[in-house]
Amino acid sequence: MSRNKKMVTVARAGEIPEGGVKVVRIEDQSIAVFFVGGRYYALDDVCTHDGGPLASGFVEGVQIECPRHGARFDLATGAALTLPAVSPVTTYEVKIEGDDIQIAWESYDGTTPVVASSGATTLPAMRKSDPAPGTPAAQASAASASSPPAAAAPLAASGSLPPGETPAPSQQEFAVRAALESVMDPEINLSVIDLGLIREIHFLPEQTLVKMMLTTPFCPYAPQLMADVKQATVAVVPLPCEVEIMPDAWSPDLMPDPGLLGFSS
Repeated sequence: MSRNKKMVTVARAGEIPEGGVKVVRIEDQSIAVFFVGGRYYALDDVCTHDGGPLASGFVEGVQIECPRHGARFDLATGAALTLPAVSPVTTYEVKIEGDDIQIAWESYDGTTPVVASSGATTLPAMRKSDPAPGTPAAQASAASASSPPAAAAPLAASGSLPPGETPAPSQQEFAVRAALESVMDPEINLSVIDLGLIREIHFLPEQTLVKMMLTTPFCPYAPQLMADVKQATVAVVPLPCEVEIMPDAWSPDLMPDPGLLGFSS
């Protein structure tokens, strides 16, 4: 049976607040309808990475960040802007008809789609610890501002972190740190994450900067560790990676679990 396109009313004017979203269900598909910058956008409420609900994510400009692993999508085109997502999200044409907010839906001939909806909510803005768009695709997106506002500044800690203190990591930093768990110190046979060597991760417009420590000032494995850190980081964030060795002295107190080396936490 063929399908034809129909305009289906999903919301009323004023129902969705600025910076907000409403989730509707048409047939078997959940669709998120966003109202951002005075414009409506509609796309599948499903992250193409792992199925996370985009309507529960963070909004910045015309980008939405999945709350699970930090993948970002363009609200207008559905394009995947950052890893771990690589596939776009399906978007829908939006039309304003009087007070009705309508989207184009392909339905079987002779049927009228049933729209089930939830209440509209306001999306949280990107947190200060969240990275600003940094991939080439994000820079090419209309949503990528040349000078992001302070509320959406790139992740950056000011100065060296006091022992035992770290900034609240963003979803993107979580992904990088997860990748770095595979980078092992060959002498101690623990990862750079287990040893607490990775102190700061900065997501800059043209590169990722990783600040790390060494267990000893003249560690013979430093060049290999730096190369492995770069490789693991680039696998998550497809930008050049710079590794900076910090002069601070390392101690087991910096480890998340000093017990791995026989020390009490």
